[in-house]
Amino acid sequence: MFIAHLPSGYILARLLHQKFKQTKISHKAFFSIIMLGAIFPDIDLFYFYLFDHRSVHHHKYFLHWFSFWIPIFVIALIYLVKTKYNSKIAWMFSLFASAALLHIFLDTFVGDVWLFAPFIDQPYVFFEVSARYQPWWLNFIFHWSFFVEILICIIALILFIQNRKKLKKSI
Repeated sequence: MFIAHLPSGYILARLLHQKFKQTKISHKAFFSIIMLGAIFPDIDLFYFYLFDHRSVHHHKYFLHWFSFWIPIFVIALIYLVKTKYNSKIAWMFSLFASAALLHIFLDTFVGDVWLFAPFIDQPYVFFEVSARYQPWWLNFIFHWSFFVEILICIIALILFIQNRKKLKKSI
């Protein structure tokens, strides 16, 4: 994924906010936490470019492992249930981790992701992108899957515009 992580986070936030309005987290914080979580795994790109000098694919780093995010999500969820959904910190961790898991799932669409690392050293991908163009990123832009990214962005934009219209009517 190149352009759809943040919009996918917005879509996830809209869906979850409708279902979980009792979080005791402000509307802005709720959306910010999820949208930050939706792009956070790619923070490893700083390490990839500045220190690792692109020696391994950045999807091989721990921020792109399900084995890193699932325990965070499950522990936060258990604590959330234990506190009868009254813990802000548990809400924040569960929302953030769910968005990070969405990020990894979306990366797996056309990008190799080491889903079961560190236990299994094998990349997984739903659809392969052939190397035909230079620079490398053009292969993704010209692949049919980029339409899916554009579609995610359009859906997020529509939801955003609908929300703005609803807010204006309520004022």
